Amino acid sequence: MVTLKSVYNKTTQGLKSNPVLFVPFAIFALCEFITLIIVYLAPRMPLKLVLGPPIRALWGERFLHYPVNFILIPKLISLARLGLTVLIGSLLTGAAAVLVLKIYKKSKIDFKTALKTAFKKYIALFGIVLLFTLIFFVIDKITSKLLIKYFTSGHTRLLFLGAKLWLGPILMTLNFIFALIVQSAFIYAIPILMIEGTSLTKAIIKSFQLFKQLFLKTLFLVGLPMLLYIPLIVLQSDSAFLITRLFPESVLLVSFAGLLISSLVIDLSITLTTTYLYLMHKDEQR
Repeated sequence: MVTLKSVYNKTTQGLKSNPVLFVPFAIFALCEFITLIIVYLAPRMPLKLVLGPPIRALWGERFLHYPVNFILIPKLISLARLGLTVLIGSLLTGAAAVLVLKIYKKSKIDFKTALKTAFKKYIALFGIVLLFTLIFFVIDKITSKLLIKYFTSGHTRLLFLGAKLWLGPILMTLNFIFALIVQSAFIYAIPILMIEGTSLTKAIIKSFQLFKQLFLKTLFLVGLPMLLYIPLIVLQSDSAFLITRLFPESVLLVSFAGLLISSLVIDLSITLTTTYLYLMHKDEQR
């Protein structure tokens, strides 16, 4: 029987003996860093010519001036990460799955070849990531709007708890649970697509089935790294606090630390461990 300990051991051994596994996640971190710099420089010329009008239209002129512009950075980075995850992250995750397979089978490892293999499946990879991103985004928005509508319509409590708790820690907890379940349900779709060569629909269906079979193990492998998101979300959700208690540029530092942890720790851990679990479970079933 495949255990969580054996999965983590296999993942650790793979990373130690094959540092190439870091490459897809390092590339994504670099893309995020470039985006962070662009967002930081948005109020300055020449980027202001391009990014100024949408920022002015959506949030107001004041967000193009120091130090208020720093308040908007976490939100813009979050939106940019969603876009990067769908456009680039899907391809890199596919390449990472191919690398894990090669290492697991003790075959020749080549990142360029893995990337080319993933590129051939890009449309399907794009579809998988776009689908689960949209599902989580919709659930998140619906939950938030329902709670806001409930409390702005005159209600002061829900299940004996006030609006401050519901729109604060409880909403954050609910979003964490939704993200955990949605990501866990789709987590095997990319490895299945890349390793078994199935269609997009079959990969998603098989991922749901595998999630059901490996329910607790999957939740643990996905949920444990995701806990690291909580302090990041708390810090980035209150940019005004960082600006007033520390200094405006601290928002930039927190965002930078966040992208490193997200890409090089959370994403890496979730992708590699669940791919190894999939491969080990597959071998066990033979």
